[in-house]
Amino acid sequence: MKWKVNRWCLFSPIAVLLVSQLAMANPVKSVQSLIRERCISCHSAADPSGDVNLQLMRSGRQMRASADLIDRMINAISDSTMPPEDAESLDDDTRQRFVAALKEVLRQADLDGNPTRSGVARLNRFQYNNTVKDLFQLNREVFALPEKLMTRLSPYLQSDDGKVPEAVQVASLSLTPAPGLQGINPFPKDSRAEHGFDNQADKLTLSPLLLDAFLRLSLSIVNSPEFNEQTVGVWANLFAEPDNAEAIDEQLQLRLSHFLPRAFRASVDQDTVSRYIAYAKSRIEVGESFTQSMKLTVSAILSSPRFFYRVVSGHADDVQYEIASNLSYTLWGSCPDDELLALAEAGSLSDTRVLNQTISRMMADPKIERFLDSFPVQWMQLENLLAVTPDPAVNRYFSIDSQNPATLQMVIEPLLLFDTVFLENRPVGEFLAPGFSYRSPFLETWYKENLQPKPVDEVAINIENAKRQSVINERQVVLPGMRKELADVDIALKDPVSAKVVDFDLAAGQEKWELAQSKLLESKVELSAWHRIGPFAGGTLEAAHSKAFIDETAVDLKKAYGDQKWAVVESYEDGKPHQLTGARCATYVYRTINSSSAQSLEISLGSDDGFKLWHNGVIVAERLIVRGLAPDQEKIRLELTKGVNTILFKISNGDAGYGFYFKSKEIPLPPAVLAALAINKAERSKEQLEALANYYLTIAPELVEVRRELAKKKAEVIQAIQRTEEEVRRLPQPKPVEQHRADAQRAFDDQIRGQLRSREFRRVPVEDSRFGGIITNAAMLSMTSGPKRTHPVARGVWITEVIFNDPPSPPPNDIPPLNEDAGPENLTIREKFAAHRENPSCAGCHSKLDPLGFSLENYDITGRWRDNYDNGREVDPAGTLMRKYEFQSVTDFKDALVRENERFARAFISHLLRFVLARELGPADSIVIDEIADATRGDAYRLKEVLAEV
Repeated sequence: MKWKVNRWCLFSPIAVLLVSQLAMANPVKSVQSLIRERCISCHSAADPSGDVNLQLMRSGRQMRASADLIDRMINAISDSTMPPEDAESLDDDTRQRFVAALKEVLRQADLDGNPTRSGVARLNRFQYNNTVKDLFQLNREVFALPEKLMTRLSPYLQSDDGKVPEAVQVASLSLTPAPGLQGINPFPKDSRAEHGFDNQADKLTLSPLLLDAFLRLSLSIVNSPEFNEQTVGVWANLFAEPDNAEAIDEQLQLRLSHFLPRAFRASVDQDTVSRYIAYAKSRIEVGESFTQSMKLTVSAILSSPRFFYRVVSGHADDVQYEIASNLSYTLWGSCPDDELLALAEAGSLSDTRVLNQTISRMMADPKIERFLDSFPVQWMQLENLLAVTPDPAVNRYFSIDSQNPATLQMVIEPLLLFDTVFLENRPVGEFLAPGFSYRSPFLETWYKENLQPKPVDEVAINIENAKRQSVINERQVVLPGMRKELADVDIALKDPVSAKVVDFDLAAGQEKWELAQSKLLESKVELSAWHRIGPFAGGTLEAAHSKAFIDETAVDLKKAYGDQKWAVVESYEDGKPHQLTGARCATYVYRTINSSSAQSLEISLGSDDGFKLWHNGVIVAERLIVRGLAPDQEKIRLELTKGVNTILFKISNGDAGYGFYFKSKEIPLPPAVLAALAINKAERSKEQLEALANYYLTIAPELVEVRRELAKKKAEVIQAIQRTEEEVRRLPQPKPVEQHRADAQRAFDDQIRGQLRSREFRRVPVEDSRFGGIITNAAMLSMTSGPKRTHPVARGVWITEVIFNDPPSPPPNDIPPLNEDAGPENLTIREKFAAHRENPSCAGCHSKLDPLGFSLENYDITGRWRDNYDNGREVDPAGTLMRKYEFQSVTDFKDALVRENERFARAFISHLLRFVLARELGPADSIVIDEIADATRGDAYRLKEVLAEV
């Protein structure tokens, strides 16, 4: 393997370990001796192992000129990568002495090419947002900030006692961030540097397109309709019209001389102030208002490179302002405030006491939230979590609420841990194995429960169902008798005589009635059955009402209109409402009235909605109205002619259903009865006699009283049946076991959905050491997994990058990825990787990554514990850390990490230093890291002290 592929492969197998004590008085000589005895056999000649030829470091001058190589040697030896697995390892004492000698050589090396800070750095998107927000004291963000992964709804960062409360209200709103100012043109989110941060200067380039975006952005901010005196805290002191219109020059000088140093984060000479004053006055002179002129001037200031670039010149006159700017953008992600600028102008930030007081003040300021929003998210790579989408077939609860996936709960746990370690100034080692955690109800369920509803008790359910059915049966036993009684009453109502409720002879009464009806026949009218055609689509009520869909004045029942034809409807009874179907349409009904003489006939109509009525082809009534159907909405008198009269009734409708109602003054006799009355009694057929007898039975005055009593009886029986049925319905009903299971599942699903929306996180002791810390939490374990299986290598890479600050080189291009589907199904992922590791190009990396990743194999793709794989095979997490800590479980692994607390602290300091310097680190920084570690070791590397030292 080549050196550039992986610094862990610094050496090929080294023969024999030098066990003599390193001569610290002469580190160059000591290192040369070690190289000569242990390394030169492999790292020399024409093809040195790893492309590292140590023969080039024969002299002290050559060694001091190879700072980068010395730094890489220190890392490889200190983390036990060297010697490799197939060589004799170094004992701890010798390794420490070897590393100490190399570090001493590094201190003597030529480090002039390693600047402590970058020269020029553009503001990234997060810094730009915060800077503009603070400059104008905006009460909202400039942009939507999905990169802000945790919103603190409880103001616990301003805690009086320096403690995070037992319960806090927090939420991750990154999927639905609050909108920024209306109408602005934001630039895209900045990408993180590989193994770095999104503030890294060499990544924050400014293309012509992005420069144009900056220029348009500044103007869109001040022109936003939401940029006004209600949202801008400095409005009165910067944009408001001055009280004295004669003092424009004085006001411009006052306002801009204060604003420009804050915007440019440096002292500003009068010539610069005067140029912006002149621009503002030029806008006023062409008719712009003072407020608009100031907006345009401020937009020009925001478009200046002095605003959107941070410059580190190293000039003595600028150093104080550069210190102030570095402090503010590190801790606040924003520009210095007035107090910081005043200290810079006074040159006070070079005073260690003042500097420490300033750092303490800034850490206690609410704006420290920006540091907590930026550094830990990127350090722990938590932005990757939002893209995690486990296969629902593996775990359906992860995304059971699409608007609130589990990621929004998981991401908060490590961020709250970081907040707590910071606010309570705890040792950074507590990131690995804290004694507490902040968890929501969802996370408590996720870690501790089996994510299944409680099993139902089938025996108890069946016993209860039997009891319920028994009670129901007892209550229902009376219903058959009651229903029979109701049927008997119905029969009696139809024919009380045949039912022997009364003993009446109706013959005499019927004869009188027939005689009376015969005398009235001469003036009677005979109504035919109704014919209907429609509905016809009208589009609107008005169109349906006004349009003639048929020949309305001359109805032809044989004529068709498209696919619409007339049809007789025998079921339409007069005196009852009849429903029609359709919407925004019209329907016609038609009938004839045969009158024995010219006479008047009063009819009663109802319609939903409008109607038209034609008598003998002439329209006699019309209403365009929106209403519901009811009887007797219209009363109309028709003047009938002798013989056949025609009635056409059009009903037009708007939305929903509709219908009609028709009744003449007296409901006419049925046609069969009329036909029988028209014939002499002696000539009537048997059917006609039965028709008359049956009809009279329905209207016989002799039976009115008995029918009234029977109707009352029927109502009483119906009420009794209804009461009994209602009592039965209210009784607890038997519920099948499967329904119990389904109900339990629905309730459990709803419980999980509710927990996914929870915003309360409570401090709980870590009673199960398998969980807790920044490694063994659902966030890290989920984001380092695939949709269907865990990725041990990804987890191992995360640990090397985040915990050890030791990122591996990418795999060689000629090495294919692991084929997950290859091999028997009963193989574990470790066994599949074993074959992959046989490739010499892979072995070096995997020997370091695999133990780290496989130590976490007891956690599935969503961070939940498992003892076995889906194929039933037992998970094997055993391994060796740094070739000196053997472990059998993840708790052993975490214990080993804790024992390497100093290594973790140095790695954490490295991450923090890279964030502060906004660049990659070099060999010179290794010395600085050692100094910071030495300064904070005595107090167990407490976070605030580490941050202050950095």
